[in-house]
Amino acid sequence: MKQYISEGRAMYEDENHGLFSKRLAEWAIGHMEVKDPATQEMKPLKPRSVDDVKEVLENNNVELPSEFIYTSWYLFNMAMADYQKTLKTDEQRASFVEETICDPDSCPEAVLECFVTKMCLMGKPIHWELML
Repeated sequence: MKQYISEGRAMYEDENHGLFSKRLAEWAIGHMEVKDPATQEMKPLKPRSVDDVKEVLENNNVELPSEFIYTSWYLFNMAMADYQKTLKTDEQRASFVEETICDPDSCPEAVLECFVTKMCLMGKPIHWELML
């Protein structure tokens, strides 16, 4: 598949092994929006910090290898933005993170691939060189 991706993306993959880097997670989370239930308008998500997410995961007995921290951070905030009706509590979001990363019939790299696909479909380019 590498022959079909840009040089910047290939460099990113080589460095981050299909997982979110801090810069990419910051960029992705910074573009997240949430629908305001009162007005039905989209507004920027008020994200949780990486340290806050680490604490929530620890408090909910979610133990993941350290290389998954930025992927976990992205997933937790995505759960807040995209699954407001079904993932209402930190405990539910922590379980979502764990189940997504540890899905036995998938792989942790699928999270990044889903994100990249969404960005492509929405016409939002990712400047991979800036994510290294």
